[in-house]
Amino acid sequence: MRRFLRLIFLPIFIFLCILKVDAQEKTVTGKVFGDNNQTLAGATIRIKGTTRFTQTDASGSFSIKANEGETVEISHVGYEESSFKIGDSNSISVSLKTSASTMSEVTVVAMDIKRNPKELGYSAQKVAGDQIAQTQRVNFLNSLQGRVAGLSIVPTSGAAGASSQLVLRGFNSLTLNNQPLFIVDGVILDNSTLNETSNGGTSLGLASDRANRTSDYTNRIADLNPADIETVTILKGPEATALYGSQASSGAVVITTKKAVPGRTSIQYDNNFRASFVTRYADLNNDYTIGNNGVATTTPPTSVGSTTYFGPSYPEGTKKYDNINNFFRTGFTQTHNLTADFGTKNAGFRLTSSYYDENGVIPNNEFTKFNVRLANTTKIGKYVSVSPAFQYIYSINDKPIRGAGGYLLDLYDWPANNDVRNYVDAKGYKTRILATDFNTEVDNPLFSVHNNHGQDKTDRYLATLGIDVNPWNWLTVAGRFGYDHYYQRGYSIYHPMSYYYSAATGGYLDDYYRNYNGYNHTITATAHKNFGKFAVRLMLGTMYQDYETKMW
Repeated sequence: MRRFLRLIFLPIFIFLCILKVDAQEKTVTGKVFGDNNQTLAGATIRIKGTTRFTQTDASGSFSIKANEGETVEISHVGYEESSFKIGDSNSISVSLKTSASTMSEVTVVAMDIKRNPKELGYSAQKVAGDQIAQTQRVNFLNSLQGRVAGLSIVPTSGAAGASSQLVLRGFNSLTLNNQPLFIVDGVILDNSTLNETSNGGTSLGLASDRANRTSDYTNRIADLNPADIETVTILKGPEATALYGSQASSGAVVITTKKAVPGRTSIQYDNNFRASFVTRYADLNNDYTIGNNGVATTTPPTSVGSTTYFGPSYPEGTKKYDNINNFFRTGFTQTHNLTADFGTKNAGFRLTSSYYDENGVIPNNEFTKFNVRLANTTKIGKYVSVSPAFQYIYSINDKPIRGAGGYLLDLYDWPANNDVRNYVDAKGYKTRILATDFNTEVDNPLFSVHNNHGQDKTDRYLATLGIDVNPWNWLTVAGRFGYDHYYQRGYSIYHPMSYYYSAATGGYLDDYYRNYNGYNHTITATAHKNFGKFAVRLMLGTMYQDYETKMW
């Protein structure tokens, strides 16, 4: 009888134990709030000591399985981490406090040093990366126009892939480079624009002294993806750029990129489509034919200084063409960005890729850029953090070679009674229109864009490494290492009938190759101590740079 009772009670006891274990695991739901009782999307909910985690949705809500007694950790970028133990309640509400580092504004200045703006004795204006990305400009320099006092952006043209020049507080030199120094995550990057006229010797021929007059080459800082930029800080004056020496005599542009966030997992995709039109032109007088002093001309002037203007009036009923609208086309631009964040509590990875394609308003003008970047942030122990990043950029710029006066000026000169679209005659020869200048002719811009063509291709590799060591709260040792390499090649083709070259030359082909390698690093040790209302800061450091450009 006793044995029988034992057999009965033992299964019942095991069954009750199973019920007890099952009862401990449950689904916990809740909401996460931030400042002003606003819900927080993307907050990470993690069960401490396990691999179980989830994230809040757009409304700040979450749901996760947990056992009673387990600790739940809640974190979000810009907020202090919070935690609680699972109890009897199945529904919770958590409010996160803004972190102190977020509440105190920080500006990144020379040598990747982070300072409170109130501590700076010089001008340092900051532009948020979101403001730059919203403009959807492939060359992010154009996004800075009107946002920083004393800053002027000068784009070379409205063509796809055109270069831009940034000038701070006016030009400092008539002969030297007036461009500021560009620093990305503490590493100096090259922003030069190709000067093909400096190619290896003038033996390359006629095109070597006209390449940069009739063709544009993208400035290299445009290789960066605007969606990767966190902040842009503009440093003006010698006080702000003293640590970089004479190479920053025209100022400095300090760029910080978006970092991987440990413990955060998310995937984001966005795109943008845009059409562009040429809508405003100068008012033209289309009442007179080409000629001099009321007399039509069929030959150019015979001597310098004999040029006058205005031929006879067009006969009544003469058909006139809208040559400007007949030349320009509707431009189309598309941008695609894909971002993935993933990692653990102490390490985060950020993978970004972008595709940009622009068909300009000028026929046969297209600029395409592909960009992929992998960044990591890892905390090693209590005192060390590392942040390596690697980036690859490929761009191709198909560009027509513009005429002697540029497309628009040639269109202004083109007679209103002549259709610019008829740029070749029945025999296949270029239609010629004589100019009013001595010994010249007007280039038909449509002939130029369809017969004179150029192309540039660039492969660029960027590698950076940041190391920060904080053995004590008053001492920081930082190292920034960077390698920049790009290989650029291109060509320009001129038709035998183009104005620059007579048929006797048989046309012209000019090509170039450019190879750039740049390495630089900075190592600094900064000590900071507060004495009541006063503070003392001491920094020791070293910088090394080595770069080489080969062109042939």
